[in-house]
Parts: sequence; structure tokens; C-alpha cells
Amino acid sequence: GALELVSTEDAVNYYLKQEYPLIYSNSENAISWILENLPNSNLAEYIKLFKDKAEFRELLKQIYPDFYFQIVNYNDLDNIKPDEIKFPVVIKPAMGFLSIGVHTINDKTEWKDTLKTLYEEMKQVKNLYTENVVNSSKFVIEELIQGDEYAIDAYYDRNGEPVILNIFEHPRLDNKDVKDRIYITSTSIMIKYMAKFGMLLRQVGELKEIKNFPLHMEVRVTEDGKIIPIEINPMRFAGWCTTDLAHYAWGINVYKCFSEQIRPNWNEILMNSDNKIYYFSLAEVPNNITRGAVDNFNYREFLTNFSEILELRRINPRQNPLFAIVFGRTDNIKEIREILQLNMANFVE
Repeated sequence: GALELVSTEDAVNYYLKQEYPLIYSNSENAISWILENLPNSNLAEYIKLFKDKAEFRELLKQIYPDFYFQIVNYNDLDNIKPDEIKFPVVIKPAMGFLSIGVHTINDKTEWKDTLKTLYEEMKQVKNLYTENVVNSSKFVIEELIQGDEYAIDAYYDRNGEPVILNIFEHPRLDNKDVKDRIYITSTSIMIKYMAKFGMLLRQVGELKEIKNFPLHMEVRVTEDGKIIPIEINPMRFAGWCTTDLAHYAWGINVYKCFSEQIRPNWNEILMNSDNKIYYFSLAEVPNNITRGAVDNFNYREFLTNFSEILELRRINPRQNPLFAIVFGRTDNIKEIREILQLNMANFVE
């Protein structure tokens, strides 16, 4: 049946009456509603803390006192002396989305060109997203964390205990690859990191007494096993509903887990699971192709690159940066490498 929409007034009253209100949003576009209508709520406080990468880094100083970062106003970027930066670094908007304005700079020779690219991107972004999703007034320059990247879907329950629902590894072709082409999970990934990531979430949660809160956390694991958070996205799990991979890999409904405060029985789930690699893959519209100019995407040929497709979600490329999301599984790590190397332009007609 049709969704029953609730008025703003009813929604605000409902939230304020609950001792432990639960709010989940598939899109960060809902953030502005929360900040406007529930400005003094715990939820608004958590959102502001995590959406602002500068504030987030300041908070984490308590756990990572040696981590190098500096916060700079957009208008002051030109005045920075590259000699004073400890390269290699990553520069990113304090409020950002979808890797826009995020750049790795290896040494001072790359500084000027990167700034030029950055200014161009920021001009384009202003027309695309709301101010709350991408705000370009403040930038964070921080040390480049070398290591494997992971993403975690989790929530804090009403007692502030973290509950992990998904752990994805984010393989890349090389250091320059910033695409979100594929994320994988497997029994061995879950076993290896469940306790470690859980401990980090507990440390972060205790800094601000976070309760009843869904999130998507990205971290890097360095060669010597140190886990450093890159960012935490508030109020949602993995974007574009890709968190649904948990349904295929682990047989759980992550939204139900959050709304009913269910802790998956991971011992049982992992004991009974197969040893395959489960993944979701994003078929992104290449940067050099005008979205409106896409007449056709050859799905049939594109899908021959996947050995076992669990679900295909087609997406209209004229309005979105994607052609499709593929949920799949494989027992061959080589398939993952090949998907990373696909050139989407080859399937555009």
C-alpha cells in the first residue's frame, strides 16, 4: 500500500515524547530537516559532530593524539605555504559527500595543481547538493593513512552498546583509485575485524555517550594493524541502500535490527555461512560523459563480467551518477580484480 506520510508537527512531537527515539534515513538529505526541526536533540548533536570532519578530528584527538591534521578556511587555502605541510596528505571539505573535493597530495609540487582542480569542483558542487551535504567553507588537511580501507554499518543501542551489522572491505586498483567500484565481505573478513572494529566503536561512543544511533564508519587499517577512522556518516548505513548486502551474505535485515534493537547472533551466522565473497558493485557514469547524453547502457554485455548475480538494480543515469548496482557473490578473488578494471565507457551507447 501507499506510505502514510506524517506531518512535520506530528513527527517532531513523536520524537520529543519518546525516551529512546529511533530515526533512520536512507539519504543524508534528511539532515537539514533534523537540524531545523529538532535543533536541541541528541540526534542533531551527533549529526553535527560527525558531518563536520574538522570537529570529528578534534574529538578523536583523545584517542589518536599523534595524528597530524590542520583545519583551513576555503578562502585561506591560497595562503598556505606548502613547505609547512607534512606530506603526503589528504585534503577534503569539512562537510563532504561522495568523494567530491577529496584529493591525495604526495608532495609540494602537486599542491598548486590540486588546488586548481579543487576550486573547479567546488564551483560545480554548489549547484548539485544542499549546503548541509557539502559545505565548502572549511577544509581539513590530514596525514594520508596508508593501508586497507574498510566500511562498517553499525548502530549504538539504547544503552550505548555498538552493534555491528556489516563489514565491507574496499579493494582498489592502486593509490590513485578513488572510485567506489566494489565493496566485498566474507566470513573471514567478519571474523578478523568484528572484535577490533567493535572496540573502536565503543571508544568513540564513550567520548560522547552516543545512544540509539545508526552510522556508516570508514576506517583504514595500517600495515602494523593500527585502525584509524576516516569518517563516520550519521543516521544511515552504506549509501544507495547497498547495506542490503547483509541480506544476501548473512540473512539479516539491517533496518529491522536497528528498529527492533536486535543483535545478530554472529557466532551462529558465521558458523553456518559459506566461504564465498559477497559484494556490491557500482557502475558509475564516467566523469567525461554528460549524463543527459547517455542514450543507452549495454546491461547485457556489462553483466557478463559477473559470475553469480544475486540482484541487479538499474538506475537512471540521466538523473544519477550510476547506471546500476550489482549484488553478487564469487569464490574467485580474480573476479573482484577484473570488476575493478572495467571501463564503464565501453558499455555506454
